[in-house]
Amino acid sequence: MEILMAQKGNIIEISKAAQRVKKQLNAEFPDDVQIDIWTDQSDYIADRLHLLQTNAFYGLIIVFVLLALFLDAKVAFWVAMGVPISLAGTLAVMGMESVAYSLNDITTFGFIIVLGILVDDAVVVGESIYEQRHRTGDALVGTEKGMQRVATATTFGILTSIAAFYPLLLIDNPLGKILASFAGVVIIALFFSLLESKFILPAHLAGITINKAPPSNRFSKAWLKIRETFDSGLSKANHNFYRPLLALLLSYRYATLIGFIAAATLGIGLIYTGTIRTVFFPEIPGNFISVTMEMDPQSAYQLTLRNTEILEQHAKKLNQLLVEEGLTDTPPIERVMTAVIGSNHVQMWAELLPTKERNIKSTVVANKWREMTGALEGVEKLTFSGAESMGSGGFQLRLYGNDGKMLDAATKELLESLVDFKGVNDVRNDLKSGKPEIRLVLKPEAQHLGITQAMLAAHIGDAYGGLEVQKILRDGNEVSVVLRYPESWRRSLDQLSRSRIKTASGDWLPLSAIANFQTSYIPSAIMHHNGKRTTLVRAGIDKDTTSPLEIYEKLQKKIIPNLQLNYPGLVIKSAGELEETEQLKGGVIKAFLLALLLIYILLAIPLKSYWQPLVIMSVIPFGFAGAAFGHYLIGIQLSVLSFFGMMALTGIVVNDSLVMLTRFNQIREEGESLDVALAEAGSSRFRAIFLTTVTTVGGLLPLLFETSEQAQYLIPAAVSLAYGEVFATAITLILVPLLVRVVEDIFNVLSIFSGRVRAISLRNAP
Repeated sequence: MEILMAQKGNIIEISKAAQRVKKQLNAEFPDDVQIDIWTDQSDYIADRLHLLQTNAFYGLIIVFVLLALFLDAKVAFWVAMGVPISLAGTLAVMGMESVAYSLNDITTFGFIIVLGILVDDAVVVGESIYEQRHRTGDALVGTEKGMQRVATATTFGILTSIAAFYPLLLIDNPLGKILASFAGVVIIALFFSLLESKFILPAHLAGITINKAPPSNRFSKAWLKIRETFDSGLSKANHNFYRPLLALLLSYRYATLIGFIAAATLGIGLIYTGTIRTVFFPEIPGNFISVTMEMDPQSAYQLTLRNTEILEQHAKKLNQLLVEEGLTDTPPIERVMTAVIGSNHVQMWAELLPTKERNIKSTVVANKWREMTGALEGVEKLTFSGAESMGSGGFQLRLYGNDGKMLDAATKELLESLVDFKGVNDVRNDLKSGKPEIRLVLKPEAQHLGITQAMLAAHIGDAYGGLEVQKILRDGNEVSVVLRYPESWRRSLDQLSRSRIKTASGDWLPLSAIANFQTSYIPSAIMHHNGKRTTLVRAGIDKDTTSPLEIYEKLQKKIIPNLQLNYPGLVIKSAGELEETEQLKGGVIKAFLLALLLIYILLAIPLKSYWQPLVIMSVIPFGFAGAAFGHYLIGIQLSVLSFFGMMALTGIVVNDSLVMLTRFNQIREEGESLDVALAEAGSSRFRAIFLTTVTTVGGLLPLLFETSEQAQYLIPAAVSLAYGEVFATAITLILVPLLVRVVEDIFNVLSIFSGRVRAISLRNAP
C-alpha cells in the first residue's frame, strides 16, 4: 500500500500517523504477520531542513559577531535582529491561504540566500545612523539625519532587488513554477526588510546609548579594545589604502577599465569554453537506490526470477566489497525490497543508512552496483538511480523517420555511440521487442488460378478469426454462430500450410501451393509524435563526470550529422531534461531582460538621470564573472541554483552602487569638483560596502563549508553569491567611480565637439 501526500500535506505528520497505525495493527496481527514501513522520506526531509535551518542560524550568529567588531554591540544587535523579524513576517505570509508556500528545500534555501540581502540593507541604515549619532551627539537628531541620508537609496535598492526576482514568478514552465517559490520567499522577506529598516530599526537605534562611559569589567574592556582595533584598521584601510588607490586608478582609468573587462571576459569565457561544466539541473542525493528491470516479452518467467536473484545477491556482495575496499566503515545498504510485476517487469528499492551514518554517496553505491551486475540475459532495460534530478525525464533524444527499418537502424547506431561516452550509462530506447508474425505472400501462379490477396485475407480471417454463419434466439437474446478451425489447428504452422483454399474453378488447394510463408518479428508498439514515426533514446548521466549538455554537444558535432547523412530523412531532436533546459533557459532569459528593464526604471527615479542607471547596470556582468571564478576555484559545476545566487548578487551590487552614486550626487550638489566628489563618495560608503560584503560572505560560510551530502547541490548558489560579492566589492568601490569618470570624459568630448560645430556654423552664417 502506497501513502501519497496531498499538495498541502505535511510529510512529517503523515509519517507520525503511519507509525501510529503500524504500531496499532502489529499489536493486533498474528506473530507471523507484521507491517513495516518502506521509503519513509520524512526523516530525509527533516534532516535536510534541519541542515539548512542550522546553517541559517549559525550564519546569523556570524553576521552579528562581524557587525559587533566594527559597530557598537547594541547597534550590531538591532541591525542583526532585522533578519529574524523579516523572516518571521515571511513565515507568517507563507502560511496564508492566498500564498500557501510550504517549508521545503527550495523555500528554506531562499531564506539562506536572502539573509545576505537583508543584512545588506540593515547595515547601510545602521552604519549611517551610527556615524551621524557620533557627529551630532544627539540620539534623535543623529538617527533622523542618518536615516535621511540613505532612506531613498536603500528604499529603491530593495525595490530593485525585488525587481530582480519578480520576473522569476512569471516563468511558464512546470519546473519554473516550482522554483518560483524561491523567488516568492525572497520577495516577501525583502518587503518585510523594507518595513523593518525604515520604521522599526531607526526607533530601536534612537533609543540606545552609544556614547557612554568606559566599561568597568574586564570582558567589556577587552571587547572594546578588540572593536577599536578593528574599527581603526578599517579606517586606516579606507584613508591610507583605498583613497590613494582610487585616485591612482582614476588617473589611469582607461587602462584600469580594460583590466576589468579582461577579467570579466576571462570569467565568462570559463563558462563558454566548458572549463566550468554546466549542469543545469543538479542531482539531489537520496537515501534510496531504485533499480528497474524490464525483460524481453518472449523470455521465460523463470529467467526473470533468476535475474532478480542475481541483483539481490550483488547488493549483499556490494556491502561487503565497499567495506573491504575502505570506501565506507559500515555496509551502506540496509535492506532491499523487490517487486516482481507480471512476468517481465521488476522494481527494486535499496534503502541506505542515513547520511550521518555512512560516508559514501548514494550515487557511488548505485554506480558500483551497476558495474558489478553487468549485462543480464534477456534484459531489455536495466537502470540504477541513486539520486533525484530537478529536471524531468533525464537525458533523452527523440528520433523521427518515415521508414521503420531506417529508424531502427539509426537508433541502434546512436545507442552504440552513446555507450562509448564517459559518464553515460543505462543506455536504452523505447522500441519494444517484436512479436512473431507470419506474412503470406501470393505466388505468381496463384493469379492464374483466380486467387487474389483479398480472397486469401478473407480465407485466413474466416478460418482463424471466425465466420458468422447464423444468428439464433436463445432466451430472448440474439446469439451469433461462428465457424472457425479448432484451437489445436490454429496453433500449428504445419496445419496452416495444409489449410485449403477454393480456386475460381472450384478446386481446393493447400495454402503452401499458392503462397509463400514469411516469418518475422514486428514491433509490439509503434510510436508516433506529432504525426511522425518516432523512437525515444534514453541514457543515465553521471553528472559528477559529465553533463547532458556536454554529451549532446559532442553528438551534434559529428555523430548526429553522420547519422543524418547515412539515413536521409532522419531528424534528431532533444527531449526530456535537454528540452526542459531549453524551455527554462528561454523563460529565464525573458525574466532577466524584464528584470533589467524594471531595475533601470527604479534606478532612474532616485538618481534623476538616464545615464547613471546604465553605469550601475553595466557592472552586473562583472559580478557574474566573479561568481564564475568562484565555481572555478572551488571546482564545482554551474547549475540553475547558481543562477539564483547570481540574481541575489545582482540585487546587492545594484544596491551598493545606488547608495554610492546617491552620495556622489549629494556631494556634487554641495559644489565639490568631480574628482573630489568621487573620492569622497567612495570613502564615505567604504565602511558600509565593506560590512555588507563581510556579513554576506560570513552568513554563507556555514553552507560553503558544509560537507553533508544533502547540502552539496545547494552550494553552487552560495558560491555565486559569496565569491560574486567579494568581486562586487572591488566593482562598487573602484569600477563605479571609474565608469562615472569615463562617462564624464565622453560628455566633455561631446560638449567640446558640439561647441566647435556651433562655432563653425556661426562663422558660416550670413
